[in-house]
Amino acid sequence: MHHTNRLRASLRQRIRRTRSRQAASCRVQFCAVTLAALLALTGATAMGTQASSSVEYQVKAAFLLNFAKFIEWPSTVFQSEKTPIAVCVFGYDPFGSALDEIIRRQNINSRELLARRINELTELKTCQLVFVGEREEKHLPEILNSVKETSALLVGEGEDFAERGGCVQFFIENKRMRFAVNVDAVQRARLTVSSKLLALARIVHDKDHPKGA
Repeated sequence: MHHTNRLRASLRQRIRRTRSRQAASCRVQFCAVTLAALLALTGATAMGTQASSSVEYQVKAAFLLNFAKFIEWPSTVFQSEKTPIAVCVFGYDPFGSALDEIIRRQNINSRELLARRINELTELKTCQLVFVGEREEKHLPEILNSVKETSALLVGEGEDFAERGGCVQFFIENKRMRFAVNVDAVQRARLTVSSKLLALARIVHDKDHPKGA
């Protein structure tokens, strides 16, 4: 009887582990599908000629959430296993309430996401993801200097943002919103980017990166 009970308990544990692995796999697949769907969605919504700015930034907010799902930060970035992932907007905020609504009740690896508005360069050290709108890109050199010792994913939307040292840049291609990833900047920030995210991105380097390297 005891032997039978042990077998049953062992079987239940195996089933739970299998379901857990299947659920994790489904979450990753779902994120990949969601991100790809966003790429398609922007062709008919945010980047349409009649689309409003508010819709565009709802879509960009959804991209930021998905970026966070495909990024792995060094464990030393967080004070504890429950420390939230801070998604920050530096200076001018084009999102309105869209960013807060998108990340509300979301969590990544048991971490909640927290939307913050940052106006001081010194506060950027507390952020894991930083969005820099086009209006604020005149401050990019100072921003880069402020986060150079951190592991912040720096996301922008201005021309050459990524090649100037940002990690991720939104851009328009065939009336669709796309994004570029600067692999040099990502490496400096000690971030691990999923191959699924990189597969959807345009890969770029720093402007002074040796050609062919």
